[in-house]
Amino acid sequence: MKLGMKDMDNERDCKNLFVYGTLQHGQSRHHVLEDLKYEKAILPKHKKISPPSLGFPFIVYDETSEVEGEIYYDIDLDLLRTLDLIEGEGSLYHRIVVEVITKDGGKVQAYTYYPSDILLSKYN
Repeated sequence: MKLGMKDMDNERDCKNLFVYGTLQHGQSRHHVLEDLKYEKAILPKHKKISPPSLGFPFIVYDETSEVEGEIYYDIDLDLLRTLDLIEGEGSLYHRIVVEVITKDGGKVQAYTYYPSDILLSKYN
């Protein structure tokens, strides 16, 4: 299910964020999240695509794959809005809720950035 910014702001049931690209440790945009609690996690039934010409990855549904990433906890609304601007929410990506699996096998709901149709049509 894809939810837009309005839906997310009104509900705020989810305060976690799964990242798989430039927001991860050691990547170019990680500084935005560096003070937050996190752990390694996996997003099942997806694969990561990293077109060389694009310079950043995106994920797509794939029944047989999984994406390794990080889950960050207790994301506040101000930071979420900043992340939406950084990630191009509404143009390059849509922020959606997914279920990820933590290293201890727990299942956790988290936002992630899913590619828009514009991005998918160019690179998928």
